Amino acid sequence: MRLLVYVAFLGLMIGSLQGQQAQEPKFDISPSIAKIPEPADFFGTWLRGDGDYRIEVARGAAEGSVMVQYFNPDPINVESATFSVADGEVLLNFVLRDTGYPGSSYELVFLSERRILLGSYTRPGAEPSQVYFLNQGE
Repeated sequence: MRLLVYVAFLGLMIGSLQGQQAQEPKFDISPSIAKIPEPADFFGTWLRGDGDYRIEVARGAAEGSVMVQYFNPDPINVESATFSVADGEVLLNFVLRDTGYPGSSYELVFLSERRILLGSYTRPGAEPSQVYFLNQGE
């Protein structure tokens, strides 16, 4: 009986695969579009699209933690950096605490189809502005 069930299941799977092959798209889809972003995608050196602002993102010492360094062009103190998940998206959040940066913050997502970090930069008391970062290693 088990053999009969297995053969029937195998037949259904083969039929299903043949039907899927006929429905393949007529064009290639880049693998980066289908990739689900993960924290490792954020690691590297990134340059903001509108200036000399640079971030270096690396794995933190503790499991699941992240270390961010910020430069404009000199180093600016990063008070905290974390990964979070909202609506199924991984977010990189970090807060700057230095002269001229009284708690300014970034919230960035990785767009796999463009291979950029995109998000918002917020200065206390001001409206957020949209920013993007290009990976300097690619």
